[in-house]
Amino acid sequence: MERALPHTTWCYVCGEDNPMGHKVIFKTDGEIVRVRHTPEVHRQSYKGIVHGGVLCTILDETMGWAPSLKSNRMFVTGELTTRFLKPFPIGKEMIVEAWPVRVARRLALVEGKIRDEEGTVYVTAKGKFLPMSAEATTAVDRELIYAPATISLFGA
Repeated sequence: MERALPHTTWCYVCGEDNPMGHKVIFKTDGEIVRVRHTPEVHRQSYKGIVHGGVLCTILDETMGWAPSLKSNRMFVTGELTTRFLKPFPIGKEMIVEAWPVRVARRLALVEGKIRDEEGTVYVTAKGKFLPMSAEATTAVDRELIYAPATISLFGA
C-alpha cells in the first residue's frame, strides 16, 4: 500500500504554496518512491514537449527521497546522469519512480525513471546522493508537513 511522504510549503517540486512549483505528492510503498504528475503547458520546451529540465527536476527530487527510506537522513544530489529516450508530451500523466540501489554511510546510489501509464519509458537516470548531517536532517524535518496519512521517516 502506498503512503504519502511529507512535503513543504516552499519546495519548488512539492511545495503546496509555491506559485511557480509543481506541487507533486511523493508516495512510497516502502521500497520505491513514486510521483504521478501531469505537466502543464507552461512547462514545455518545443511545442507540446515537456522541457528536459522539468523532467530532470522532478526525477532528481524523487530520487533524493529514495535513500531516505533506508536511512535516517535526508540526501542531496552529488551526481545525476540522465538519459532521454523519448520526448514527453505536455498534458500526459507521467509516473516518476526511484529506488535506492545501495545506501551506505557516506553515499547512496539511486536509480529512477519516468514512464507513462502504458509502461513506455521516456527518461532513465542514475545518481549519487550524499547524506545530510543529522543536524541538517533535523532542520529539514522541522519544515516538513506531515499530513495524517503521511509516513514519518524521521520521528515527527
